[in-house]
Amino acid sequence: MIKELEIQMWEAAKSNDAKAFLRLVDENAVMVCGGFRCSGKDYAEIIREFDLEKYDIIGFEVIHETENFCQVHYVIETFVSKPENKDLAGKFHITSTWVKNTDAWKLVFNMDSRIIDLT
Repeated sequence: MIKELEIQMWEAAKSNDAKAFLRLVDENAVMVCGGFRCSGKDYAEIIREFDLEKYDIIGFEVIHETENFCQVHYVIETFVSKPENKDLAGKFHITSTWVKNTDAWKLVFNMDSRIIDLT
């Protein structure tokens, strides 16, 4: 269930759909991406201009889950279409926290960390 929501969130980013993104992400969510901290609402504005050609989710794992709370970790590999956005491409650790209020899950925290290849 939560993995599908994460995929929907990435698909919203890929299609630059801020409205679809905010159906999944709380406006007040804490988003820490690329060393930058903003709200879910602020990040939805970034989504409008986001360059994400494709992505692969690797090793999706649920860290902790209750009936109304879920924290996940996975690695994502992102690919961009424009050379000027190459800093958005690469492999990243992702952690997300989801909270269920009434019947809907919302992302309330998201953080990434670039994986540096030392080989």
